[in-house]
Amino acid sequence: MLVLCEDNLDGKPGMIFPTILSTPGISSTTDRLANGTRRTRSVSSVLLLSLSLCLITPFIFKNIRIPVARKYGDTYRIELGSPESPGYPGGSNDKSAPNLTPQALWKLYHLPGVNGGAGQTIGEVIDGGLPTAESDLNAYSRRFGLPRCTIASGCLTIKYQGGQYIPPGEDETEGLLDIEIMHAIAPKAHILVYLTGESDSDLAKGPGAIIKTPGLKAINMSYGIDGSGKAFEYLYRDNPYHVALVAASGDSGHTALTPPAIYPEVIAVGGTVIQGTKEVAWNGSGGGRVSAYAEPAYQKTYKIPHANGQRGVPDVAAVAGTPIGVIDHGQWEGVIGTSEAAPIWTGIAALIKRPLSNSLLYSLARRAPDSFNDITTGTNGRCGFICTAHSGYDYVTGLGTPKNFVTIVNAMR
Repeated sequence: MLVLCEDNLDGKPGMIFPTILSTPGISSTTDRLANGTRRTRSVSSVLLLSLSLCLITPFIFKNIRIPVARKYGDTYRIELGSPESPGYPGGSNDKSAPNLTPQALWKLYHLPGVNGGAGQTIGEVIDGGLPTAESDLNAYSRRFGLPRCTIASGCLTIKYQGGQYIPPGEDETEGLLDIEIMHAIAPKAHILVYLTGESDSDLAKGPGAIIKTPGLKAINMSYGIDGSGKAFEYLYRDNPYHVALVAASGDSGHTALTPPAIYPEVIAVGGTVIQGTKEVAWNGSGGGRVSAYAEPAYQKTYKIPHANGQRGVPDVAAVAGTPIGVIDHGQWEGVIGTSEAAPIWTGIAALIKRPLSNSLLYSLARRAPDSFNDITTGTNGRCGFICTAHSGYDYVTGLGTPKNFVTIVNAMR
């Protein structure tokens, strides 16, 4: 959740504090959409602290100006204004902009850069229409010197569930940030966007509709659906072309985990935050053991600690607590959450010469540990070992973030 503090001296917005939902169940409200879908939003106890800080922050951070802050599902959003704003990513006052650029991500994860992903196709599934997807993507590309990706050129393809136009949903930002971050990681890859209805069942069935698309390397799923989700798992098992299924692990720390991240067939992506020159575990990173599913063979072989015969989540991680700048309806915004971490790994699937899978990840972690940046600092709750990052696999950041992953995989024979 983001708390927007008002500057009492002049009535303008001042500082914001992201409060992570690490203590769920204190209070909650449930929004019911028009079609009957239920989405729950929890409020953390640290909200009280954040509100109290609002009283003193304007006097300390007088020069910080962020017009609006809103929470959208699992994405924390900070609106930064138009590309003409002095603090927009890559702008003339870029040193004051906290948002990561494509170039920063390339450097952080040792990625090939502007020519990455040529000849590959990656996809995403999201609910609700995205009428500004193409224009926002190409505004993003212009800003950072990335190749254009248009519908006319065949680079961008948008499909609708049921073959009928789907109107915009309650959170267009989610879909837009996925597309733009995937393009940032693999700028020359083609992108397939599959838009579904907003019910949990519509969303859960989405990946199954495109999983057999010839040449598709990965499907991004930056969302969670209610329940154990076993009714839909068969759709994710029916994967003859070995498409990487990549899902955000969630933004509420060590709490109840949801599909699709819990599925053994899915690569669950947790989150980190950049502190100084290193990454540490983000305290919102969804993680823990999943009692609904037995420990998969790839985790048994790796011997993840304290598994108790259960599926461990996440499998890997990427930056989530440090904002990445994206464009939404022509406006710059900084987003945080595992919704930004998942499309990083989806993009990486287009950079390697073999299918991205959990079997590959865990095998590489044993044989070539330098493939990953092992995250050893930080927590996502108060449950001791399970909530603490440490050497090797942990239930906050999995095997870690990409280090020399792309280079090592592509050197494999």
